[in-house]
Amino acid sequence: MPLLAVTYVKGRPGATTTALGLAAVAPEWARPVVVECDPAGGDLMRRHRLAAAPSVVDLAAAARGAASSGDVFAAASQPVTVREEAAVPVVVAPAGGAQTRAALPELTGSGRTMLTTSDRVVLVDCGRLEPGSPVWPLLRLADVVLVLARANADEVAHLREYLGDLVDAGRARLAVLLGAGGVYSTADVADVLATHIGQELAFDPQAVSVLGPLPHDRQAAGVLGGELVAGRRWRRLPLMVAYARLWTDLASYLPAVAPQPTDVATETTP
Repeated sequence: MPLLAVTYVKGRPGATTTALGLAAVAPEWARPVVVECDPAGGDLMRRHRLAAAPSVVDLAAAARGAASSGDVFAAASQPVTVREEAAVPVVVAPAGGAQTRAALPELTGSGRTMLTTSDRVVLVDCGRLEPGSPVWPLLRLADVVLVLARANADEVAHLREYLGDLVDAGRARLAVLLGAGGVYSTADVADVLATHIGQELAFDPQAVSVLGPLPHDRQAAGVLGGELVAGRRWRRLPLMVAYARLWTDLASYLPAVAPQPTDVATETTP
């Protein structure tokens, strides 16, 4: 079922904030869960003062036991409460990256389907993408890989260097999400990437979508980072509005989530 991987190449941290922000404003059908798989270690535990367990280590242990993914996410996640009406289940990772790096093969190895058989959208925070990173097998499992970048010369240049591997990684739809502070327009970046993919890599130029840019919004970033308390109108903050609109673009790339069974009253005939 739907797996959305969030990563960045260089100079644009924010994968954790974006994964959590998307989950916080996800449509009802998504039933999202955020899983921290950053090989450098997780941030949500300290940002939102969560417990050290359960964590991605427990999720990996469940994968070894081939447990039901629905039960596992319920048991391995903790709630991050933006407000009372918006609690996001998250599977945290320890701050040190060693345990996460050890857990990743259990989640992405041959025959492992823990992250792709859920009846909900799984948003995976992959952190920074580097050559030889243990998250590459995870990206190959994803339905959508969302790469964060600013629209400036150095970050676009670094992104171009990874495009061949990203497009060739597997079935994933690749989407570049531009952050605040860039100097080029979305159309300019899309044209540069499409030209590089089509002419230099000989791939379909339509294989990559360029979305955004996201607005500069310190208040929403503070809420998602656990530094500020969300007000009643937190969904109207510019960054949260932008995340909500992103679902319109992303939903077309994600497989449908299986509907949950409901109790149907049995009618009796007198």
